[in-house]
Amino acid sequence: MGERNYLIEGLSGSGKTTAADELGRRGYQVIHGDRVLAFTGDPETGNPLDCPDGLRPMERLEWLHKHWIWPVERVKSQIADQTQPVTFVCGGSRN
Repeated sequence: MGERNYLIEGLSGSGKTTAADELGRRGYQVIHGDRVLAFTGDPETGNPLDCPDGLRPMERLEWLHKHWIWPVERVKSQIADQTQPVTFVCGGSRN
């Protein structure tokens, strides 16, 4: 990551990916958290999980929201690399 890091987060459809794409186009280092890092898993253990069968649509969305996480060790290793002056991380997670 960079010497300075910025997290761009927001609700679905708020423009995080669009902002990330534009920042990347302008030459900044960008990490697409929702595209590259995120997966469904247990926020406590970090273990991957599959969404349970039989959930109604709203229950499924709620479950996915609660289990949308980033791999902590991978994020830590990226933070340790400060070769870039600025890094933008776009997205969000429960952990």
